[in-house]
Amino acid sequence: MNDGDVVLQTQPPGRAEIEAICRTEWRPIYDLIYRTVQNRAEAQDLTQEVFLRAVRAIDRYDDHGDSMHALLVTVALNLLRDRWRRRRPVAANVDDLPFLATREPGPEQLALDDLDDAAIHLALARLPEEQQHVIQMRVIEGRSSQEVAELLGRNASAIRQIQRRALLDLREMLRMEVFR
Repeated sequence: MNDGDVVLQTQPPGRAEIEAICRTEWRPIYDLIYRTVQNRAEAQDLTQEVFLRAVRAIDRYDDHGDSMHALLVTVALNLLRDRWRRRRPVAANVDDLPFLATREPGPEQLALDDLDDAAIHLALARLPEEQQHVIQMRVIEGRSSQEVAELLGRNASAIRQIQRRALLDLREMLRMEVFR
């Protein structure tokens, strides 16, 4: 027990003793609560509640040589536990949350896509005309190789080979564009 600790005598404390307890114990109890709640106003309110509860319970307090600080710490910890138990998880309305992750690209990705699109269009323009047509119909329009083959008067296997060569050429041109 420290020299500053107030120990209750056998009779209930008077107003002067309660004021002395408050003066010496307010800051340590406030600091204990503030470390938990991290909010000054709430810590002040809870500290005040600790002292009110302690004063109300002072008649039932068995003084076995313990300091009033021990009682106040116990009351503070119980108050913090009760507060934690009463807290309900905050339910958020999804419609009110504008910052939810989205599958749509953000501004950075759109800017990069614009750069990529320009590079792709430039590379596509450098391909031979037949490869351009195959890429346009197969990749961009999503047609089957059989359908493209009928439109271009070739067989499906030849269309797949043209597409493969076109994609390899595009990849090489884009790779060279990136390292410039």
